[in-house]
Amino acid sequence: MPLWIGPHDVEKLLDEEALIQGIRAGFRELNDTLPTPQRFHSALAGIPQITDLAEVMILAPGALPSLPAFTVKVHAKYPSNATRGLPGIQGVIHLIDAATGKLLALIDSPQLTAHRTAAAGAVAADVLARPDARSVAIIGAGVQGEWQFKYLTHVRSIERVWVYDLDPRNAQAYAERRQSEGYWCKAVSTAAAAVRSADIIISATWARTPFLTASMVSPGAHVTTLGPDSPGKAEVDIDLLEQARVVCDDLVLARTMGCLYFWRDHPLPAVSLTAVLQNEVPGRINLDQHTVFGAVGLPFQDLVAAWQVFQGALEQGYGQALR
Repeated sequence: MPLWIGPHDVEKLLDEEALIQGIRAGFRELNDTLPTPQRFHSALAGIPQITDLAEVMILAPGALPSLPAFTVKVHAKYPSNATRGLPGIQGVIHLIDAATGKLLALIDSPQLTAHRTAAAGAVAADVLARPDARSVAIIGAGVQGEWQFKYLTHVRSIERVWVYDLDPRNAQAYAERRQSEGYWCKAVSTAAAAVRSADIIISATWARTPFLTASMVSPGAHVTTLGPDSPGKAEVDIDLLEQARVVCDDLVLARTMGCLYFWRDHPLPAVSLTAVLQNEVPGRINLDQHTVFGAVGLPFQDLVAAWQVFQGALEQGYGQALR
């Protein structure tokens, strides 16, 4: 019988260090013989209950040769949920046996997606940020701002944090959580103030107008931009992208819906994170260079995390059998 694995069990079963290693291995495993990553978007406009045109449904199938299963994620993105006190992402991941097509598990999607996205951010920061990076700017004090920081601490020793959010209360609450963990953390009133002295910048917003410019960031800073994962969203301005080493989780997706889509009329050079991890191309070239990681999010990441959760549930007795 398949298992239902809810958000609390997902939280207990995911091992952050193991997930980083699994995501790193998955990127290295990608090659031209594998299917192109797919993310099927469907706008929900026209449904009477939908009041925000940014609200979309996403279908994402994920597979890797090294794992004996595949995933299909059914996902909904609702930016307006912030006003309802609900997560902006809702959905479920289907884990399916690759040999038989049998459903193995249904897994809560928001929690798992947050972790696997943060793990990918840590993998990228590890190869792109300066080795001596110790300070971080968080733009967007939501779920990804939380988890990206926690996973980042596995690959860099962080000492100082600045946080900015459109809602100052969110930024202050974020700063207080980091302070309670022993970090120096300050909530600031502008994005510019947050990034000015930061070695690593993590931006996770719903922005549709670029706001991170080259003049705002310090020499050698690394930027992880997570917001642009569908057409029309943008965080990094073209002047920063033009002078930075731009690395993307997938080049096709980056140009069709990710951080390069907004600037599609201005072709920008970029390389894939897989090529960097496989040592086919360099990542950071010098210490003063800006680097940008554009992450749309790849379906194989769902599979890596879902498989870890499923195996842990079987071994430790978590989850609920679906009859």
